[in-house]
Amino acid sequence: MTDKLPVMAGPTVRRIQLGRELRQLREAAGVSPLEARAAIGCSKSRFEHIERGRNVPSKAELVVLVRDTYRAGHTVEALEEIRDEASKRGWWSIYALPEWLAVYVGLEHDATEVRELALESIPGLLQTEGYMRTLYTIDVRLSETEITKRLPARLQRQERLIGDDPLKLTTVVSEAALVRCARDRRVAVDQLAQLVERAGWPNIELRVLPFDAGLHVGMNGPFSLLSFPDDLLADVAYQEYVVGGHVIDNPSIVSQLDTLFNELRSQALGPNESLAMIAQLAKQTHK
Repeated sequence: MTDKLPVMAGPTVRRIQLGRELRQLREAAGVSPLEARAAIGCSKSRFEHIERGRNVPSKAELVVLVRDTYRAGHTVEALEEIRDEASKRGWWSIYALPEWLAVYVGLEHDATEVRELALESIPGLLQTEGYMRTLYTIDVRLSETEITKRLPARLQRQERLIGDDPLKLTTVVSEAALVRCARDRRVAVDQLAQLVERAGWPNIELRVLPFDAGLHVGMNGPFSLLSFPDDLLADVAYQEYVVGGHVIDNPSIVSQLDTLFNELRSQALGPNESLAMIAQLAKQTHK
């Protein structure tokens, strides 16, 4: 049980932290979910969302659960502090992103490292504005209004790669994503040039998974792994698909994806070889 706040964190991580703490207190007290939600007059779905960090309980609900139901009154003050942080709005809230995306952005904001497998497109943190706009424009589900919200949000996310405590990004990019980019002259020159430049940053490791690798363990879809400062949050995974995305916090599944990523990283070209391939593709786009 956390008795004080660790390093500063955003509201997304605080919600997850609070939910985890409440679930642990409930289980330690031998209280069932049915008994707990009855104590605060809460629906089953909302109670599950509270324990999974998607919703924040009111201050009154927190006190009833922790002090009266779980008999852990000595933890109320610390949990109220976490609840206050969890109730704040992150910078991404002004962009009205879909909930599944807002959750990921909030986690990314607090992460120290992101490891990402990218199969068909350039990783979002390395995309140029022109490349982003092209991807959004060809997505028939997105209106121009939604595009004008997502563009600045993704650009602002990239600011985590710079500054005094930059995010570490380790990415394995399929050669397919690079070739598709190189063949679209609307975006190829600027995007490939930016990849070459950012691949040289000390906090970025970019490896290309070449076609020569043949069939590989990542063919079922892209995913990301996020790591956080000590004592803040355990590693989580994230998978995005056509109509949304979801965070995975099951330790067993996260461990499996970690193993897959390490295998893919070992199959990929080294950083220097990867940079040479991208530079060669960039050179071809000028012909």
